[in-house]
Amino acid sequence: MKRSSWISMTRPKREIRKEPGWRKLAIALALLPLILGAPGCQPESDPPRILIIGIDGASPEVAFPMMKAGRLPHLAEIAATGVHGPLRSVLPLYSPRIWNTIATGVKPNVHGIPAFVKPATGGGKALYLSSDRKVPALWNILSDRGRSVGVVNWWTTFPPEKIEGVMVSDHFFPEQIDMIKKTFAADRASEGALIHPQSWTPRAEEQLKNPASLTEFENFFDGAAELPRWVNRSLLSQQFVTDQEITQVALALDADHHLDVMMVFLPGIDRVSHWLWGNLEAEDLYPPTLQPSPEERAGGAEALRAYYAYTDALIGRLVAGYGPDDMVLVISDHGFEAGVSLMLLTGAHDSPSALDGVLFARGRGIPRGQAAGPVNVYEIAPSVLTFAGLPSALDMQAGPAKFLADLSRPDPVASYNAIAIERYAPSASGHEEEIIEHLRALGYLEEKEAPAQDQEQAPP
Repeated sequence: MKRSSWISMTRPKREIRKEPGWRKLAIALALLPLILGAPGCQPESDPPRILIIGIDGASPEVAFPMMKAGRLPHLAEIAATGVHGPLRSVLPLYSPRIWNTIATGVKPNVHGIPAFVKPATGGGKALYLSSDRKVPALWNILSDRGRSVGVVNWWTTFPPEKIEGVMVSDHFFPEQIDMIKKTFAADRASEGALIHPQSWTPRAEEQLKNPASLTEFENFFDGAAELPRWVNRSLLSQQFVTDQEITQVALALDADHHLDVMMVFLPGIDRVSHWLWGNLEAEDLYPPTLQPSPEERAGGAEALRAYYAYTDALIGRLVAGYGPDDMVLVISDHGFEAGVSLMLLTGAHDSPSALDGVLFARGRGIPRGQAAGPVNVYEIAPSVLTFAGLPSALDMQAGPAKFLADLSRPDPVASYNAIAIERYAPSASGHEEEIIEHLRALGYLEEKEAPAQDQEQAPP
């Protein structure tokens, strides 16, 4: 409401006479507090924004003790100003199925991404694509409701979807598998769009060439640190670089567009844990060929913990652009356990022992310094919608998490499945073979095709 119209409605009718300039100013200053305090006349503030950071494979067994020891200051700050605790996942613990469950709020047999790969036409294996997903994800729902959304490297987002914002698909960062790419035609051109809108591609590519470090951490896989002799330093060194590149792209995207919602996925902790987790476990769980020397064990354990600290520093850079009322949500899809794969890897996530990931959340209406739980992966999508002031859906597996109890909850809608999902035409990104080989090198393709049926773990 304009100030003049409010005054005209509240001032009694009388003869209007000209006031001296100083008197007009005095009257205006006297009325200003009343005007600003009147219903409908307060200046509107922007609604809180939302930042969701996925950190693949982060385990509460490592993250929570490190936080208490002061080695994860940014996650500790989120915990102090919000809630934190374990995030209960669902079996089998295949990352694509869980991250798509997190993004949709429904079971894998409903959303359509049950594993890493599927049988390919003519034999072999093919990656699941975004076109295999049968239901809208958070980015579709929020876009449909007029919110701008940025998505960077989320699982199964190729081909990219035409959202209200920018989607940098998970096929945009092929250099994370640079070592394996050398066995293929490294210069093979991509045949499909990797980013929506395609006009933002040069800006994203510019970030990959940016040599500036985002943190004070040096790439410890390039140095002289003692590590178990079987560890692939080149692969892990490249992962260190890729996590920074993903963060740089997300920061550039936020600087360009200041989006309402940002979803960023950092895979590094999972990749590093597959190689180094055994250094945290008892030696007798492994064959003699995978028993490191005391020096190698100490170096491997410290490198794994250092990678958690490095990831925390990247999280700090991403969170820096968000205010105290904005939602910051950091989650992982599972933890880790002792395991042997391909006679090289010492970390696995195959059983209920690795079922819990981590959750950190803060923002307007979220309690401060409290336990988050119990929370399960089905509650993430409805929780994000609730924070955004939007209804959840009755066909989602669960409602919003209990830590959002103080926020108003719109009556749920029956479903969001009527939302049209616009994608670029399915085509070859040029990186499918390399990604499949990378997954195989991590032991992910050992019987990691779609299970005959979901083996859901009961929510806590």
